[in-house]
Amino acid sequence: MNKQKLYAWHSLAGIKLSILICFILITGTLAVVSHEIDWLANSSKRVLPAIDSSKINWPLIYQAANKQNPDDAISSINAPIDDWFAVEVIRIDKNEQRYFQFYHPVTGKYQGSGSWYNWQRFFRMSHRHLMMPTIVGVTIVGIVGLLMFFSLISGFFLIPQWWKKFFVKPRTNNRKVFWNDCHRLFGLWSSWLLLVLCVTGTWYLLEQWGLNAKFPEQVESITVSKNQSIEMPHQDIFENIMSNTSNYHDMEIKQIILPSQRRNSVIVQGQNGTVLVRDRANNIIFHPISGEFLSNRFAQKQSIHVRISEAADPLHFGVFYGIYTKILYFLFGTALSALAISGTYLYGLRQAKLHRDEFNQVKKSWLAAYRGMSLGKWLSLFLILISMVLAVLLFNQIVLI
Repeated sequence: MNKQKLYAWHSLAGIKLSILICFILITGTLAVVSHEIDWLANSSKRVLPAIDSSKINWPLIYQAANKQNPDDAISSINAPIDDWFAVEVIRIDKNEQRYFQFYHPVTGKYQGSGSWYNWQRFFRMSHRHLMMPTIVGVTIVGIVGLLMFFSLISGFFLIPQWWKKFFVKPRTNNRKVFWNDCHRLFGLWSSWLLLVLCVTGTWYLLEQWGLNAKFPEQVESITVSKNQSIEMPHQDIFENIMSNTSNYHDMEIKQIILPSQRRNSVIVQGQNGTVLVRDRANNIIFHPISGEFLSNRFAQKQSIHVRISEAADPLHFGVFYGIYTKILYFLFGTALSALAISGTYLYGLRQAKLHRDEFNQVKKSWLAAYRGMSLGKWLSLFLILISMVLAVLLFNQIVLI
């Protein structure tokens, strides 16, 4: 394939669904810092001055949570994601709706509540599956990811000696040359992140269609009948469980899942220094009534298939080194978004074939790009519209029957 044909395919892959690509990239970039956006939006999530989040008083928080809205079941207790965040307690009300409560990690003081459908849920669900049923939305986003993957690979073949162009200043001869150089710079500097996102995005797609990994079976629950009520651990049993975790695992606790109809046990999850795994890769499971140890799981002992699956989320969202990698992902995610926008505008500039002294060049270029999207623009707008309508219905808890 000659360079001219490759450029045509590169442009085709990017322009037809460019509106949807920009939407996915922008929501993904904001999803990286969505917890921080919620922290700014909801003062109940804040712990100021910041404290060492490893000093969480789990028994005190459990006791305080049992006194606050005692009729609402406790689903889980989650450690702060950073030292300036409160502990999250997820509860289920009488209408089977989940919501958050926030507690000080050390004093156990109740700080307030928050809706389950917050900014974090909005950006993550919009980015991951467009608010649609998971298998439908992930498939659509995964296919778009494959188009971006092709654009990434073809882009390198279109830039002669690309490894020498990282520090080349954009030329200002004319508008087309300037934006071509900017597009090239955005692409080169964000290429590593686009590669990570495309590979992990392809993995999510494969998982939805049968390649999902499963952990080895372990004793994880006590059988109860559907009509039998779930009994939560008494305070002394919970304290005993917390004091015994170090006897069965070397992890730092990140989440405690309380008994439910689905799984009648106390599951303690966390991190033990194994790189690129979710909290669920390490666990200890206890009997909810007696506090008896049932089983445990170690991340480092899992199969290669499981380890690949577990690495996907930390790599895709940049959470593997806390706030530092999240900032890095946010900055380069912004560059990726700029790459998509500049590529669309550059396509319009080339299609419009404007003279240097022509009026309304920006408007005419965007109109040319818009026309070049052909039916793809309507498909993009239709999918985004569906996503927003579903968001309104979900976030207002409107159920369609």
